[in-house]
Amino acid sequence: MATIITRTWSSRGPLGRRVRHVSYGYDVRINGQRERRWSADWTTETQAHEALTARLKEAESGRVAPPADRTLGALAEAYLRYKADTGKRSLKEDRRILARQLLPAFGADRPVRALNETLIAQYEQRRRGQVSACTVSNELSVLRHMLRLGMRWGYLDRTPDIEMPKKPEGRLRYLDEDEIGKLLGACARSRNPYLAPIVTLALNTGTRKAEILGLTWERVELAADYGLSARLTLYRTKSGKPRGVPLNADAIAALAEVETDEARRQGPVFKRRDGTTWGQIRTAFTTALTRAGIAGFRFHDLRHTFASHFMMRGGNLYDLKEILGHSDITMTMRYAHLSPQHLRAGMERLEGLARVPAGRGWAHKWAQNDRMEPQAKATVSQVRDSLGTPP
Repeated sequence: MATIITRTWSSRGPLGRRVRHVSYGYDVRINGQRERRWSADWTTETQAHEALTARLKEAESGRVAPPADRTLGALAEAYLRYKADTGKRSLKEDRRILARQLLPAFGADRPVRALNETLIAQYEQRRRGQVSACTVSNELSVLRHMLRLGMRWGYLDRTPDIEMPKKPEGRLRYLDEDEIGKLLGACARSRNPYLAPIVTLALNTGTRKAEILGLTWERVELAADYGLSARLTLYRTKSGKPRGVPLNADAIAALAEVETDEARRQGPVFKRRDGTTWGQIRTAFTTALTRAGIAGFRFHDLRHTFASHFMMRGGNLYDLKEILGHSDITMTMRYAHLSPQHLRAGMERLEGLARVPAGRGWAHKWAQNDRMEPQAKATVSQVRDSLGTPP
């Protein structure tokens, strides 16, 4: 039995809109062996039918060649091309991992079908002695994703079973209120004109650096419902899903100061004199941290700072999940129990719910019960003596 298969994906066009792509392939069994062929060049169903017909004629004539043993290097090229076409933000990191680690370790000329569980386990064991478990997990995640796509594209018949190492708990560093004040003061003295509003926006919205630097005025609403419904609409997010982020008064003020003339609020929010998007702020941010006396802190930790204070001030986990754009509530749960003060405030809400009755205490009243067993009375007497309760 033979079937035509369809692959669809989307990429970001020149205007920032998602463009849908479609390609075709076939799935057939020849001499008991399953063959799945797919090509990005087959953009119509007719092309896939023609390729399938040609393959079936080869089988009928007895000229059935074994499936081509395509190499790991060829699969890597197809994988990176797919990532580029779909606009994945991890493309640069995936290219680095493949070029520096995976391809040199397994061999770019190795047939994909020759890559098995044993070779992968040996790679994992060797890398564990060189780098952290988190790094090994990231590298194996790239390999696993590439092999799964390779099976869809006909490079291999089955994917090897890859056991992923357990990652340690993620780093969670956030600033207290005093540190926030010092950092904002240092940012205000920076030579970078955008550093203070960028950091203020991150602290008040929890948005990522790339999301902030990529903001355009068309995605910013400051005057909606007189500012009561002010929000950012983010399209280029880590999850690939658009999300809206509400703005409080401090975030509105920071954005309004970037461009005071409403008529000129067009294009990138943070831009150079020629109108292009502003570059990196790494040096300016590092300098501000040094001036503020804050060590061991990264820009992404501003996101943790927002989430931490959001929860400590009575925020809801599910609201936080939507604001941060987490795909799973388990990612947000890391902020549920952050501060002893926050836990104490929660416990104080229960005061008055269950209180010892006024009077001489439960132990004294219990001991007065004539029907109490002698052993129980002796126990109560010991409790009363330990508490200093008068007989």
